[in-house]
Amino acid sequence: MTTNRDQIDFEVRFSDVGDGGEIEGVAVRFDTIDTYRTTFAPGAFRGLEGRTVPMLWAHDPSNVIGSWSSFQVRDGGLSAKGKLNLEVAKAKEVRAMLKAGDISGLSVGFRTVKDERAANGVRRITEAQLYELSIVAFPSVPGSGVTKVRFSNNPGKEAAAAFVAACQAATISLKG
Repeated sequence: MTTNRDQIDFEVRFSDVGDGGEIEGVAVRFDTIDTYRTTFAPGAFRGLEGRTVPMLWAHDPSNVIGSWSSFQVRDGGLSAKGKLNLEVAKAKEVRAMLKAGDISGLSVGFRTVKDERAANGVRRITEAQLYELSIVAFPSVPGSGVTKVRFSNNPGKEAAAAFVAACQAATISLKG
């Protein structure tokens, strides 16, 4: 920073704090009977490291709204992290519904590789290939759903005016 009586030079840097598209959730709870009388074994989804999986709205392949890029087995389920593509109109709509609390479900789109039947008729999937993970209104597996969405603040005119006022006040105090 350089100063003289009439001029102060300073530099302001803004860093990207995210655009609000980050999302996290529990894709599926293990050993939980879903609405189809199916359960998933803890090791059912293998080989997800380094994979990116499409994020769909309600299992509709014509409504790709982002992608999931990180998966982790923890707390009795498969957790996922991804990002809504906020350049897509449907992703913006889904984000608004998530923010309002209108929806919060997650549902896996998969292909069964191996399964077994219990005496009570419940199918247990021991190996599956994950094709997509959808945001839905009604998840099939109880406890599956979005746990965190990052909403960026759109500062608007008031915040911009406050920023300018803060810069002006800083300039006056530095001249002081």
